[in-house]
Amino acid sequence: MLFALLLPLFLLAGLGCLLARSNILAAGWQSGLTELTAKILIPAFLFGGAFKNGMPASVSWQFLLAYFVPLIALFVALAIARDSGSAPRALSATYSNTVFVGIPVLTQAFGPDSLRYAFPVIAFHGLVAFSLYYLASPGKNVVGSLLNAVKSPIVASLMLGLAFNFAGATLPLALSSVLAMLAAAALPCALLALGASLANFRIQSWPETLVTVIVKLIVLPACVLGMGLCVFGLPAQATAVLVVIAACPVGVNGAALVQADGKNPAQVSSAILLSSIACIATIPLWIWIVKAL
Repeated sequence: MLFALLLPLFLLAGLGCLLARSNILAAGWQSGLTELTAKILIPAFLFGGAFKNGMPASVSWQFLLAYFVPLIALFVALAIARDSGSAPRALSATYSNTVFVGIPVLTQAFGPDSLRYAFPVIAFHGLVAFSLYYLASPGKNVVGSLLNAVKSPIVASLMLGLAFNFAGATLPLALSSVLAMLAAAALPCALLALGASLANFRIQSWPETLVTVIVKLIVLPACVLGMGLCVFGLPAQATAVLVVIAACPVGVNGAALVQADGKNPAQVSSAILLSSIACIATIPLWIWIVKAL
């Protein structure tokens, strides 16, 4: 039942991969779709959701700690070797595809209202993961990287939506309609863009990649589940959202970050591809677990 519920999402991503491998569309469409989705469609979706729902009363420092304490602990454990591949390895094991996978999965499995718990995590997720990466890479400009992350359309749209909600602002009907139309296109375009990006990746160094993916898809969600239920006693739906976000495959932006840092992105891109394939089985499993609790 759960797999059937999520099957349309996997099929859309698969369609994106097939289109990228074919000559049906003009060359360069993948980069255009990805940029449109990341800079316009998803920000419109996030702004509208944050503006409508605001910050849930049950979201507190315990909620954020339940997610980020396991993330930070696992990152440190994997990066402690301080070799050339430790920072990319740690990033691959902890950085989730919260936008292109997390949002569609949560919407399909728990309904759009569940996203109100996801917004705080999405807002800080990139900041935390990228900061850890640069801290594990000596000589890097952590402050500059943080500022770039804060100015990203994803984070900016969330913060702006929450600010409008807090201020009790209202939007003109025409603007609300435009945002709704853009938001309606966000999720299918995100899945198509995800599938298209995966078509360019190849799996290398199977043993190391497999271990990294096991940590990402099994260990991290299990730690988040334990923190949410046993340590902080969070509401069931809030814990479920955190677990699903943690169970998402490695974020595609991770490979771009490592490449921009002057390192070989093969290690991260291998984890992105394998985790994106494996999550077809692991995400329904985690959803079944959190719904059974």
